[in-house]
Amino acid sequence: MNDSVENAAPEVPSAATCAEAAAWIARLHGEDRTANVEAGFKRWLAASAAHRVAFEMANEIWVGTEYLPKSVVPASVRGPKAGLVVTLPRALAAGIAVVALGISLYFHDSGLATRVGEQRNLTLQDGTRVSLNTASRIHVRYDRLARRVVLDEGEAYFEVAKHPDWPFVVSAGGRQVVARGTAFLVRSEKQRIAVTLVEGKVIVLPADEAVPPSANSPAALATSREHSRASDDFTLSPGQRLTFIKHQLPKVDRPELDRVTAWQHGQVILDHTALVDAAAEMNRYSDVTLKIEEPAAGHAEVTGIFRVGDSESFARAVAETYHLKVTTQGDQIVLAGVPSMPAVKANNK
Repeated sequence: MNDSVENAAPEVPSAATCAEAAAWIARLHGEDRTANVEAGFKRWLAASAAHRVAFEMANEIWVGTEYLPKSVVPASVRGPKAGLVVTLPRALAAGIAVVALGISLYFHDSGLATRVGEQRNLTLQDGTRVSLNTASRIHVRYDRLARRVVLDEGEAYFEVAKHPDWPFVVSAGGRQVVARGTAFLVRSEKQRIAVTLVEGKVIVLPADEAVPPSANSPAALATSREHSRASDDFTLSPGQRLTFIKHQLPKVDRPELDRVTAWQHGQVILDHTALVDAAAEMNRYSDVTLKIEEPAAGHAEVTGIFRVGDSESFARAVAETYHLKVTTQGDQIVLAGVPSMPAVKANNK
């Protein structure tokens, strides 16, 4: 065979080809396996590289189904194993179920993203619900050992479907968050990673550290003790937020969860937030960016509830409070001037 073909990336077979591979798996393990069946299979296998990839995948999954978490393996798949003789209808049904499961678990490598100002809610194939905030991108890859999601950028809220023996792992910014049935939020920025636990339990590990075994595993207790002694490992309790900022020590605090998750309701909630930080938060949701002309104005504090993407209303409210001037310059809204403190009425005695 030509070397250039051998060294090429494996072709991802179509759903139809995978179904054909399932049928061949079934016939080869069925009672009607004959020399003619074997000859027909060899002709089909030699017809294209996609056929060979599909059959290798189907055969691997057929043999390996006993190692998949039982909660995600259809009942019709758990019985037959390679080498057993079963009737054709049963083998065909099991073979198709196996390959269908394989497509879901082995070829699921979805890149899911949102544009600036866009938010999306979706459900992964295991039942986990994900909410993507503005300008966010994730990649999903499930296999029989773990459910893995990579957060390339942005922010995502995960409500993890409970599969105790099938860890859910989110990787972001050199860290991995390990959960099994939990609700948590991960925000990834250039210099900052934040993990906020809403309910359940998560372990935050360095990206190169092995994922600990299930709590039901015999090795779980020993591994848990090892992780508790590791300085780079963190176990969070509900309500805690773990923040990593470049060149700083990790920080654990307890923010108001309503503020952290306000974007799911289309809001930005600010509480005595420096204007420079408030503007940066609003800029996440709009292509029209806020600019503060005078550095001194960046220290003014902003408190209030604002609609995501509505930078104009935000600028008008701040300008009215601190007597600033608002101008629009192309795709920028400029807040100009030195802020003056809002007047406070004195109580007459």
